[in-house]
Amino acid sequence: MFRRTMHPLIGIVLFLGAFGLVYTLFAQPLLFLRRIIFIGLAVAIVYAIYQWGYRRRINKERAAYLKAVNQSKKMQAIRERKPQAKVSHSKKGTHHRLPKKRTTSHLTVIEGKKGKKKNRALF
Repeated sequence: MFRRTMHPLIGIVLFLGAFGLVYTLFAQPLLFLRRIIFIGLAVAIVYAIYQWGYRRRINKERAAYLKAVNQSKKMQAIRERKPQAKVSHSKKGTHHRLPKKRTTSHLTVIEGKKGKKKNRALF
């Protein structure tokens, strides 16, 4: 495999940018310093906005996930702690009722395309 070379237009823009920085550094050092400080402030502001907005949203989602995990663990622990009721078989001929299935309230069914068959020839 060979590596693709850079487009000539991108190379020209990078060269002119580097040439302008070097020229400004030698011709007007204070202007160059001001530009560097301005770029640093702009980067710091963008980073602060990222930290404040995007990270906060991710942390909320993570907190909700951890809360759901803890709730699930508690429910599992409660189910395991319940002692099994011993059934006495003193009477013969009595019918035992089957325990009803419990529905898990934290799980939901997502409706999909149930009628459509997959075309196995594409796989």
